[in-house]
Amino acid sequence: MPKLKLAAQGGDQAPRTAHLRPVIEYLLAQGNTPAGWRGDAFAFDQGGEGHYLFASPIDAAQLRKQFAFPASIRVYEDGSIKDSLNRVDISQALPRRLFSFEQPQE
Repeated sequence: MPKLKLAAQGGDQAPRTAHLRPVIEYLLAQGNTPAGWRGDAFAFDQGGEGHYLFASPIDAAQLRKQFAFPASIRVYEDGSIKDSLNRVDISQALPRRLFSFEQPQE
């Protein structure tokens, strides 16, 4: 089966995350569910970085089998996807960790 080639960016009128939608749709079809506070959408922080979070781990090897990623998009071994050109990423939501001075709540 040939890999789906992803563009480095969306079209002129498309949002800057549109080219990553096939990856998101693939992960949703695999049963992974969105975990971000915006649901099935990117959340943007104050610096303009976009983040899409999934509840379950992302299989990097499976993504590499399905998609041909441009050089500006990296897929890391933990399954996280970083798009340096568009300043967006896709990853698994990690549980909140306490700072060293915080006490666990009972």
